[in-house]
Amino acid sequence: MNPKDFVIGLKTAVIDENIMIHKDLFSSTSMSDATDEYWKRAIALFNSIPAEQRNVFLEVIRQIMVDTTSNILGIMDGVNTIDGANDDFSLTYGKDGNNLTGDLQGLFLTEVGKT
Repeated sequence: MNPKDFVIGLKTAVIDENIMIHKDLFSSTSMSDATDEYWKRAIALFNSIPAEQRNVFLEVIRQIMVDTTSNILGIMDGVNTIDGANDDFSLTYGKDGNNLTGDLQGLFLTEVGKT
């Protein structure tokens, strides 16, 4: 796996698949079916939004996923920092330890921009 394949897979698994799960959960879960207090409040909020604004709500959730993933990749790349982390991070893949770190954030944002 190379860095581009990694970010494409990450975008698919973290952004695309999760937003579809959220859309389905918000659209098909009734208040009486929700057992978790967080989901009850979230479903109540979603149901209180006018139908034409629900897509905007889901777009906001998607953007939060994108921003969070981008920030984590930026930390891996050394572009963003964590207080107290003084050494470089490294992300490797496979038995041979292929280095994936470098421009993951940029590659990811490019892939996200395509959709």
